[in-house]
Amino acid sequence: MKPALLAATALMVASGAAFAANAPKKALSAPVPSASDLQQPATPVPSFRDMMLVKPWQADQKAPTDAADDEGPADPNADLAYGAYQRGLYRAAFQEAKKRAEANPPSAAAMTLLGQLYADGAGVARDPKQAARWYERAVAKGDREAMLQLGLLKLQGADDARDVAGASKLFEKAGALGEPEALYNLAVIELQGQGRPQDFAAAAKHMKAAAELGEAQAQYAYAVLLREGQGVERDPTAAAEWLKRAAAQDDIPAMVEYGIALFNGAGVDKDEAAAAQLFRRAAERGNAVAQNRLARLYAHGRGLDRDPARAAAWHQLARRQGLGDAWLDGFVASLPATDRDAADKLIAKWSEGFGPIAQGATAEAAAPKP
Repeated sequence: MKPALLAATALMVASGAAFAANAPKKALSAPVPSASDLQQPATPVPSFRDMMLVKPWQADQKAPTDAADDEGPADPNADLAYGAYQRGLYRAAFQEAKKRAEANPPSAAAMTLLGQLYADGAGVARDPKQAARWYERAVAKGDREAMLQLGLLKLQGADDARDVAGASKLFEKAGALGEPEALYNLAVIELQGQGRPQDFAAAAKHMKAAAELGEAQAQYAYAVLLREGQGVERDPTAAAEWLKRAAAQDDIPAMVEYGIALFNGAGVDKDEAAAAQLFRRAAERGNAVAQNRLARLYAHGRGLDRDPARAAAWHQLARRQGLGDAWLDGFVASLPATDRDAADKLIAKWSEGFGPIAQGATAEAAAPKP
């Protein structure tokens, strides 16, 4: 139920070319801001609601087991409301959560779930005001997830109704309780200087705290700050380590940037083979920068065996996303027709059934929409 947060992206350099990274979780209608963009007061704080992930919001609550049936989970202590929510039974989730929220004593987690259902229009008509009321009741009882969600709700209002200062206070409160997404959002606001003075040092502090709590996108963003020396002393070695941690959690921009660091030996021992594997993982998830880098590696035979057909195929996929490369254009044009035909066949194979590109598109389509 927590949001997949916007990753602070930066220009990434490899083999003498610079490109902006794509969004890590889902394609946005507008380009993802760069690290420098995030620091501009004129850049609006993005809406996070359209990137929600279904996650448990209380560590002490148990998710339903595979043994659950129509009569409810086998574990009598399991959260029936959240279990129904996870299975997409939103009306049942609403009814159970309402009962628990009005019980004596009332459940703060159930209040938070009611807020989420109203915010999403799941099982009930979408009603941001009702969502806010339930979140506020849960906040009064100290529920840190409600603090996060109410803060996000305040950021989502129309221009004349957005309350960045109020959101910041809620993020601070939730962050003090160890909520990594709240710390991340607070850091983004501090980088942008909205609702408060721009403060790189405070942003770096909060981003690091979120990173240490395991938030992958905060790990990536903190790596960018370390690399650029924004709000913290420049440290390429530490930056590479945080990129590595985020990449290990499948954060796509981190995969690409850590791959670039490995390829160039920036803050880490040079390892072209490991870089190629990271580019492949990110390319298969639809990242155009990784597709472009992988195409060049196949063209040159760096970090993997030279394969002109695969180079042409990945270049075409990157071009479809608007990422051109004049050198690769010339390289592909120089290939014999057999290699170009082989590239077309590879793209068709990768794009159907269980191919990597088809799987990436399926995951994208399954992501929550605005």
